[in-house]
Parts: sequence; C-alpha cells; structure tokens
Amino acid sequence: MNEHQGHRQRLRNTFVQTGIKGMADHQVLELLLTYALPRRDVNPLAHRLLDRFGTLEKVLTAPVDQLKQVPEMGESTAVFLSLLGQTERRILLQRYRGEKERPVLLSTPSRLCGYMLALSQQDRYETLRLVCLDKRYALIHEAVISVGSLTEVLADPRLVLEAALLHKACFIALGHNHPSGDVTPSREDVQVAERIEAAAEAVGIGVVDQLILGRSAAYSLRSQRVLAFTGADLVTDMPLEEFRA
Repeated sequence: MNEHQGHRQRLRNTFVQTGIKGMADHQVLELLLTYALPRRDVNPLAHRLLDRFGTLEKVLTAPVDQLKQVPEMGESTAVFLSLLGQTERRILLQRYRGEKERPVLLSTPSRLCGYMLALSQQDRYETLRLVCLDKRYALIHEAVISVGSLTEVLADPRLVLEAALLHKACFIALGHNHPSGDVTPSREDVQVAERIEAAAEAVGIGVVDQLILGRSAAYSLRSQRVLAFTGADLVTDMPLEEFRA
C-alpha cells in the first residue's frame, strides 16, 4: 500500500469510527474526492476548493461551471460534487413535501422556515422567493420573484401581488437570502416588507411572514426574532395563527 492509499484508508477508517463529526471540512472533502479521483492525491485539490469557496457547504452548492474554474478540476469531478449538494437539497425538500398526492402543509413556523431555507440553499445571489398558500396553509405555488446581486434584490410589491392573485392565494410568505449568512435585516428590508404587507392586505391577502434566510437560520420580520434550526427542526414551534398574532 502506497502513502496515498494509506491516507485514504485512514480517512475511511475515521469516518467509519466517528462519522462526519470526527472529521475536519478538508478531510470530508478529501474523502469525497477519492471516489471521483481514485488514483490521485486529492489533498491539494481539497484545499484549493476550500480556499476558493470558503466552506464545505459553498463547495457543494457551487455551480458546475464555477467548480471547473479551480485548477485540476475536471468536469466529471465538478458534476460529482454538485450532484451531492443538489441531492442534499432534494432530500431536505422531500422532508416537507412527503408523498406526491398529499398537500404540502406549511402550517407552523418550523415547516415554513425550513421549507424556504431548503428552497434557497443553492441561491448564490440575493433571491426573492414567494410561496402562495390556501386557507389551510397548504402550498399552492412557489416562485422566484427576482434575482439580484450579492447584496440586494428587487422587491416590487406589484410583482408579488400579480403572482399571488394569479394563483388565488389566501396567504403568502416571502423569503430572501443573504449570501453572507448574516440574517440581520437592513432598514430597507424592513421598509420593503411593510410596503408589501400593506399592498397584500389591501387586496385581502394575508402575509404569514417575510423571512431573511441564512444557512441554518432565518430572521422573521413578523416576530422580529431569529429562528435557528438544528437539522430540519426548530427548537420551539407554534401554529401559524398564533405566530401571526
């Protein structure tokens, strides 16, 4: 067994014995890369990826074309890493969607925030998303209203209302991500949220919440608090009727 094979075996042994909790991010990425590049020392590539994107999460949610820009990163390896990230997103969404014939009920802050966090997981720029709900808080429609830059996104109340009215929503919820991960609302975030809520309520549509989405947390403009998640679960939860009160 050569040096690289021995190192790979040690990574596998660590994972078997401790799971991912016992591994640093670069070791997790190394182990993943060994399955895409079985005959190469992948340690330098793992470090280049982390240097370029910053975190393991950002590596696995990066688009294929951006991954391919990293030196010595071929298309098949880029597809492999991107596939892992997109598979995780699908699994998260399936937790909320369940069986296809059953409605998606976003009837608690946990389900609403968790669902919108999963939707936004791979958004690289600030993206405003809308979910339209019926009177039971079941999902009718979801849509991207606009995509902006790293620091701002257009939030036109008219575009929001057009989509909500088209799909006959009783309630709506909106969320936009902060790519930095900081969910602190800006003054403009608050002002725009107030305009959207006033416009929606003027035509009889209730606004359940407007969320600022990070990586594993969301700031609720309705309750003015951070909703932090552990996995897919919120520590405290309540019906949306109480949450909106």
